[in-house]
Amino acid sequence: MSKQFDECLRIAVEAEEISADEAAYLREEFDRFRGAAAAGGETTADAEAKRQLSELLKAESEHKKRQAALGIRAIKRIARDIPAFVDAGGEADIAGGALALLEHFGTAPYSSVAGRQKAILGQAHAKMEEALHHFRRGAFGGDWTRWNAARLPNVVREAFGEDTGDMAAKQLAKVWEETHEWLRSRFNKAGGAIGKLENWGMPQRHDRAALVNAGRAAWKDAIRPRLDLARMRHPLTGGKIGSGELERILDGVYDNIVTDGWIDRQPSRQAFGRGALANQRAEHRFLIFRSADEWLAYQKDFGAPDPFAAMMGHISMMANDIGAMEVLGPNPAGTVEWLKQAVTREAELKAAGKPARFAGTGDARDRASKTVLRIGAVWDSISGTLNTPVDTKLANRFGLARTALTGGMLGQAALSAVSDVGFSIMARSFAGMPAATVATDLIRSFAPATRREAVEAGLILDSAAQVFQQQARYAGTLQGPEWANWIADRVLTVSGLTPWTQAGRHAFGMAMQVEFGKRTDLAFGDLPDALRGTLGRYGIDPKQWELIRKASLHRKDGAAMLRPAEIARVDENLAERYLEMVLMETEYAVPSGSHRTRSFMRFGTRSGTWGGELIRSAGQFKGFGAAVLFLHGARVHRMIAQRQTFMAGVAYAGSLLFTTTLISALAMQLKQTVNGRDPRPMDNAAFWGAAVLQGGGLGLWGDFLFSDLNRYGGGWGD
Repeated sequence: MSKQFDECLRIAVEAEEISADEAAYLREEFDRFRGAAAAGGETTADAEAKRQLSELLKAESEHKKRQAALGIRAIKRIARDIPAFVDAGGEADIAGGALALLEHFGTAPYSSVAGRQKAILGQAHAKMEEALHHFRRGAFGGDWTRWNAARLPNVVREAFGEDTGDMAAKQLAKVWEETHEWLRSRFNKAGGAIGKLENWGMPQRHDRAALVNAGRAAWKDAIRPRLDLARMRHPLTGGKIGSGELERILDGVYDNIVTDGWIDRQPSRQAFGRGALANQRAEHRFLIFRSADEWLAYQKDFGAPDPFAAMMGHISMMANDIGAMEVLGPNPAGTVEWLKQAVTREAELKAAGKPARFAGTGDARDRASKTVLRIGAVWDSISGTLNTPVDTKLANRFGLARTALTGGMLGQAALSAVSDVGFSIMARSFAGMPAATVATDLIRSFAPATRREAVEAGLILDSAAQVFQQQARYAGTLQGPEWANWIADRVLTVSGLTPWTQAGRHAFGMAMQVEFGKRTDLAFGDLPDALRGTLGRYGIDPKQWELIRKASLHRKDGAAMLRPAEIARVDENLAERYLEMVLMETEYAVPSGSHRTRSFMRFGTRSGTWGGELIRSAGQFKGFGAAVLFLHGARVHRMIAQRQTFMAGVAYAGSLLFTTTLISALAMQLKQTVNGRDPRPMDNAAFWGAAVLQGGGLGLWGDFLFSDLNRYGGGWGD
């Protein structure tokens, strides 16, 4: 049988029906199955190997067919959705629609990748709220002095099915299990293949540098005895894994980690990330450790010793992957290439004088080429490629310098952030919410009870989402040694900037859910114009609003809230769209950056390159101004470009500039007082020009024009 099998493979390769690599894979699998059944005799072993190989190929074929069907369905939906996007002048614009599919803030009637990712993360945090509160960061020590950290090992043991007698740990492990199982199910529904396993435990985090330093043989010797081979199963067939196959799998895991996935790919004309996302993340489920202690020991040697960081990192990565797969299909990178080609095709049609859905004046081909670059850059930011270092040492050195600047220069940034009150007032007014309660809502959001309530309502807890890679609001990504990131993070927290930002985001999100809770007695047509417009900007139509109205309200301290959790009992997809709307509108109230902003500020350059690091350093403190430009500036542009909303756009711009300037003038004087200096004279143009910059009204452009003065009191050299 073995010789016949080899002959069949040879003929198939010569006929180009399969590749040489595929033939080698089939031969290897056949030998593995045959070896496992060798005790029954040669004939029995051949028959059993043939049967198991047939089952494996059938399972793989069915999985690929399912992925292909999901991919085709995604392309059809996208081809239907993106032409619905209209530019500021009201023309159908497939180029703008393609970018909006990756990220938008109420400019397209369909979900974006970034919006879906946030909504999924918010829902996961709501499910994990009890654990998030129990293991919250220390007030001064941050992650290093986490509350109840001593209980974390017990949570890990309970997750592995070990009875510790700690009832609190048992309950927290149950919360974790329910959350990661919910994510697993969604991942598989979107095209993944992660097998279900009782008492799975925890995901692994592999430190690439630790694996490289140890070497393949030492790493395999260290992890092999810690694995529970009896419980490890093939993700598609559910079959047992033999000791021989384990060696091959460990080699594959090692190679994939140290090469960031490139070991399994050959250069091709099609751009890929690390392959189809649907084929990733199963490794976290596949490697099963014998016990909690074995997992903890491995994480100490080759990963992250903080179990909470492992849980939160897994949740964030799964939310990102699921969001991308649900919007773009099982292979999002391939769909991004399709988007680029769709934009190019429409531009070519317009250039040839044919009917095309490509808005704007000027050279269509030129705009298409720029849009294609923007799509690639925004996707690189979403997928994480933009921040994956080409040269880790170079990235860490520059990152350390930027982190030191963050800690040294942003100690009073919380006073600058007072201008958020102005942005929140404008965001609330535009969305149809009362602005009079901004201050009281903000103060109330600092209370721990309100923070817990906000997380339960699906509003993301930023500190939990950013355990792995800290994002400083005014300084971008914090890269460098852990101790340096910790110092910068502590400066931003103790100075009040981080709590202020979190409170502002929660205050807006809670207020929005309260406002819609007050209006559930009204039909869509009877809603105030602004509220109706907010729903419409995110594609929530009268029929969907009628479904939303059927949801029960959550009541807290006399206020009725329309939360995603209650809407999900009526329609889960609609609950997610609603939460996406709340979270994306929150960016207008507390501008903190976006994938579009980050890709714009970095000009598509990679971390760990000289050009990329210099650009990141030059633009380190200018992200806030760019965020204001891409959010409020774009909103004003769309309003002014349309005749019917021209005056409203002018009024919006004027009100925003006036409000933020006044509040920022107050912030400037507070800084003077804190620094022990007299208040600055206010009867001169220099003061009010600085107030405009302080508020973000000119933000990025002001820093360029007046390089001797920026939001932090220094210029380009400083």
